[in-house]
Amino acid sequence: MKAYFLRWIVCLCLIGTAALAQTPAGDGSPATAIEGDWLVESRDAIIRIQREGDTFVGAIVWQLHDRYGAEDGPELNGKIVTDRHNPDPALRSRPLTGLRLLWGLHYDADAHAWVDGRVYNTDNGKQYHCEIHLPSPDRLVLRGYIGITLLGGSTNWTRTHEPFPVSSGSASSAR
Repeated sequence: MKAYFLRWIVCLCLIGTAALAQTPAGDGSPATAIEGDWLVESRDAIIRIQREGDTFVGAIVWQLHDRYGAEDGPELNGKIVTDRHNPDPALRSRPLTGLRLLWGLHYDADAHAWVDGRVYNTDNGKQYHCEIHLPSPDRLVLRGYIGITLLGGSTNWTRTHEPFPVSSGSASSAR
């Protein structure tokens, strides 16, 4: 009887240790581990995620190409990059820097994930459901999907810290 009880205690301790190892690092609250600046997988933008009320939101705070180049045509060359793929024509002239891309995320302690969020894709002007996992304190996996998580795709972001690199548009305008 004692051996069975001791095995049960050891098993519970191992389960508890595994659960703690999966909890993201942060200021003591796993929910806030998502906050900060994240370099997107393509390395051409930084998204700042922060708490807003009881949810988390994310906005573009830096872009490598914050101005259109010659390859975008003479009518756009040198102008600030805008939300030109937005389905609402009235919003197509808003700059991408400062644009909110993530909203509505809340932390699910059981899933160790931020769920029930929405993500806006500036490349096609569409919104998707999203969830975020932190496999480590400096790596974020965002999964955007339609309806169910199986119908979507994932991207990896890396935590970064200021100062931000010089944007291509900023470098050319400084000359």
